[in-house]
Amino acid sequence: SGINAEYVSFQTFQHYFNEYNLSTFADGGRFMRSSISGIIGLSFSFSIGVLLLSLGCALYHNWWPAFVVIFYVLAPIPYALAKRYSETSYSGANCGLEVALFLTSALVISAYGLVLVLAHTQIIAKGALWLLIGADTVIFSTILAYFILFNDEDEFSF
Repeated sequence: SGINAEYVSFQTFQHYFNEYNLSTFADGGRFMRSSISGIIGLSFSFSIGVLLLSLGCALYHNWWPAFVVIFYVLAPIPYALAKRYSETSYSGANCGLEVALFLTSALVISAYGLVLVLAHTQIIAKGALWLLIGADTVIFSTILAYFILFNDEDEFSF
């Protein structure tokens, strides 16, 4: 009876494969492995950035630089919204996408600016400054890598 159940499950898989055109499985799972390794790499990179941020705050007993997390949260939002609601691709001028890139750039520069202003006014120490600049660089690079790795420009994306 085990062979019959395996045959039925194979028939079910074959039915779904043919009906829904599951082409991501047709390449032997390479697409799935690459996306999983991308997620693992992004999570590792993000955790390194959070570690640097935590060290920059905890080692110098000053938690004011933790406000930079607001910029980490807000920075990808304009680009993600513009990409979601854009009418055209990158072939022509898209005003909404250009404004979103400008706002994202302004938020990224503001995150670096907040840390530099805190160091200039001597609210944070120079060692914390370098740890926080490293944290900003790693986390914003992770956000950029996310948008590069998971760039869904096919016609079936949401």
